[in-house]
Amino acid sequence: MKKPTDNTFVQNRRSFLKTVLGAGITNGLLRASPLVGGMMLARAAEASDVPNKQVSIYVPGGAINKFWQPDDNYILPSMSAAYEPVKDEIVFLRNMGITHGGHGSMGRIFNNSWSKDSFEVNMGRVLGADTSFPYINLGVMSNGFGQITKDAGSDVNFEDNPFVVFNRLFGNGSSGSGGPSLRLNVVDAHKEALDALQVKLGAHEKQRLDKHLTAIEETESRLVNNGGGSCSAAGAAPTEYPLTAETFTQQAHLQADILALALSCNLTRSASIGFGNHQGEFSVAELNYDGIYHQSIHGGQGGSNYRHYQEFRGYLSGLSAYVIEKLKSEGLLDKTVVVELSDMGHADSHAKTNVPNLIAGGGSSIVKGNRPAGGAAYNNLHVVHTAAAALGATGSPLYQGYANKVIPGILG
Repeated sequence: MKKPTDNTFVQNRRSFLKTVLGAGITNGLLRASPLVGGMMLARAAEASDVPNKQVSIYVPGGAINKFWQPDDNYILPSMSAAYEPVKDEIVFLRNMGITHGGHGSMGRIFNNSWSKDSFEVNMGRVLGADTSFPYINLGVMSNGFGQITKDAGSDVNFEDNPFVVFNRLFGNGSSGSGGPSLRLNVVDAHKEALDALQVKLGAHEKQRLDKHLTAIEETESRLVNNGGGSCSAAGAAPTEYPLTAETFTQQAHLQADILALALSCNLTRSASIGFGNHQGEFSVAELNYDGIYHQSIHGGQGGSNYRHYQEFRGYLSGLSAYVIEKLKSEGLLDKTVVVELSDMGHADSHAKTNVPNLIAGGGSSIVKGNRPAGGAAYNNLHVVHTAAAALGATGSPLYQGYANKVIPGILG
């Protein structure tokens, strides 16, 4: 794998500015529409021969190793079975440790300090200084029990509301007196900038722009119409469904779709998404188990085989798999390094061993498949450091330095 030199990121910045000036794009036009900036960034992004995007996935509550780790024939047991459609894009890390395990430790899962930048924030500074949103941090009923995102010493809450997230990323809208709401027909908000941009793009870039705008309108339609159909009449108030246990899956899929769309449009190159919170104080209506996640883990729930815990963790694995599948279907996965971390191993004992971690995507930069990668000498911070190395980010003076060695056998 080709590694960037120390000044690669400076060169990328200069290349972007040269491209923008050469196309006649003004600073005012860039400020008027994040989509315009993202469109121009696509030139440099497509030319990169190493991954240039990252996604961090937080799944709370660990897993029981015998129900999560693939066997020698790459058969996935109950807690990881949902990864089956994308397992060839994944390397499951085995026998991994953790620096700070247990409930309440999520602030250290993607961070080597309680006060420094979390991984997605740091990668945003390294990879996405030219993007409209250096990082985004989405969640699904994740607030109220800690944060994984730390920016310049401050905790940053998850952005749990997909309506607000979509509006912030694509709508350039403002909140009304009743609070944030989705602006319909958000493409209209960029019309002047897009009209000016059309005459400055080549045929290939125009096709990409049309694809982005179509995807935005389709996602907007899903937000407004609860998953399908055409957009409502312009100016009509959207029907925002309640963010409750009954819509947990719907929220998760929409957040994943928005995340992929933001990456595709080059609005950001660094994103995180969390499913639930470290305390497990959330439930999912369509599961057979009708209690909260925390109860499924502790107190003998489901008997000696923890059948409720198996079901719940298997479900959360499916949400993570959906993110990976979405990135793959959008043609983003080879350019994106995905890391999934949890906050412990077997959660009933708050174990700090056999923590279920994985790395996915990254094209040929990551060696994937059924291999005994990992080991007790490595932990969550080695995972993110290995991801940073695959992204070429360790050569940047902005890199925070989460560990001092990569996990052997991962980098291509």
